[in-house]
Amino acid sequence: RLEHFDPNMLRGDWWKVLGYSEKYDCFACQKTSFGPYADKSVTSDIDFRVEKLNKKGFWQNSLTETLKDERGPQNKASFLVDGKMYGLTFNEQWYILGANSISSSGENNKNQLPPYIFVAYKGSTMQGPYDGAFVFTRNKDDWQKSAALRTTIENLATSNGLDPSRFCEIDNSCPSGDQISTFGASEDDQSRDKLTWRDVIELTEWIRPGTLSKDDDFDPSA
Repeated sequence: RLEHFDPNMLRGDWWKVLGYSEKYDCFACQKTSFGPYADKSVTSDIDFRVEKLNKKGFWQNSLTETLKDERGPQNKASFLVDGKMYGLTFNEQWYILGANSISSSGENNKNQLPPYIFVAYKGSTMQGPYDGAFVFTRNKDDWQKSAALRTTIENLATSNGLDPSRFCEIDNSCPSGDQISTFGASEDDQSRDKLTWRDVIELTEWIRPGTLSKDDDFDPSA
């Protein structure tokens, strides 16, 4: 990890543009908003979409994480992170592998890199451990526009034991329409929307594959 990372760099809006874990990092439309750094911690609000298993639309979701400026039990982490999703508490250790806070047009930015943060993490829930990595940029299209960024991330990934070919490019086009289900995105949304039986089955299957045994044509609403 970077030996020196200024937590104040996090403040504001970032887009996840690249993910490593197909299950945890590659959701569509991932926007993260970090609050101010205070009392050695930062709070982030995350919006993302989970594609329905039938490929017909998405669940719009949000969650809040707390990042603590602590090194963890091995004294190697950049941050200790905790949060909750669908009632499942998770704890993570983040490792900042690389970062740039200078605008690509800044005089001191010789490589024309846009602002970015490259994070690898290890986490755990009651279901067991998991890990992954992702890249934040300030603009959703920085990854496509900056060859210098793509080269930098590939080199950092390789030097930290990650396979660059495994990364997914995250779809941040964020289209609107009738196929977006907002249940669970906020308490207010929950009062206006509800899951169908099909949604419950598919969401359970996404959280823990194989939990429910069902035929392909099973429909509890039929």
